[in-house]
Amino acid sequence: MEWMETVRALAEEPLVRLVVGEGFRGIVRRVRRVRRGHRGAAAHSEAGPATAPTAERTEIPEMVTGDSTTGAELAADLLQGVGNENMRAATRLLGAHRDGFWLRRLLEDETELSAAADKPVIDRAGSSPSIDWDTIGLLMLSRPSAFKSSTSEMAVLETAASLVSRCPVQLGEVIRAVDERELQLILRAVDEAAHGES
Repeated sequence: MEWMETVRALAEEPLVRLVVGEGFRGIVRRVRRVRRGHRGAAAHSEAGPATAPTAERTEIPEMVTGDSTTGAELAADLLQGVGNENMRAATRLLGAHRDGFWLRRLLEDETELSAAADKPVIDRAGSSPSIDWDTIGLLMLSRPSAFKSSTSEMAVLETAASLVSRCPVQLGEVIRAVDERELQLILRAVDEAAHGES
């Protein structure tokens, strides 16, 4: 398996080790902050100050998930108002993976997945829709079969959820499950979570 040898070679590269190491150290720091209670009230509202509720309900536009919409465009739509770098990196990872495979699934199978979790997978409470990572994490723990995916697809979703501390992953299993392109997307997402979008 040629891609496994590429992974092993990459693991020996000092720069790759530094980037991955710094990414995981950043994740650990953020998890510690969360455990100490420094987390914002709502999962997707970590972008900034909360707004006071109004009596008038704002109509949120439906997201277009047709074939002409790219995965990057879907990710951008779901990132409006999201300032948390880990959530941004996780959402962009899902947008880049197979041209938005998971974002399309979350949007198109929203009713089915929300029913399985007993809560929405897309949070539409704010000014624009965003992924409800708490619900994704809950589904991954309680009903992983609801996602109906291949091993590599699930590895990418688990990695994205782990970037926002909603799912633990075994890196060895992820590396064995994904191909070289998916591994590069994961490494880029880890770097973005640690240092922001480049």
